[in-house]
Amino acid sequence: MEASLFETYLARLSKRREQLLTTLRHLDDQQQEVDDNTDWVDQAAYESRIASLDGLRRDFRAELTRIEGALERIDNFMYGSCAACHDPIDPKRLELVPEAEYCCGCERFREDLELNAA
Repeated sequence: MEASLFETYLARLSKRREQLLTTLRHLDDQQQEVDDNTDWVDQAAYESRIASLDGLRRDFRAELTRIEGALERIDNFMYGSCAACHDPIDPKRLELVPEAEYCCGCERFREDLELNAA
């Protein structure tokens, strides 16, 4: 992969990482507001709000982990190669999912394994 593409992906991934960190800080602030609010009408509303915030936080942290993995692969000159088969990841896939760690075939295989294990 040429250096200009690495720089493009590095910039996109870094920007998304900052967005995620900002969002997670906002969710932490929201959590604090929920915890500080003593005017909840019922426990179910409180628990629903907490569950919603926890779910969002979990999803954003998972994305952040994938982004940080991609940034590490860039630093280690491994970006763009499938972590399983070591073939190049299709540039169209990287354009859509710049944090992709696996090529389409290996990703599909992993997803099938997860579905069958569940």
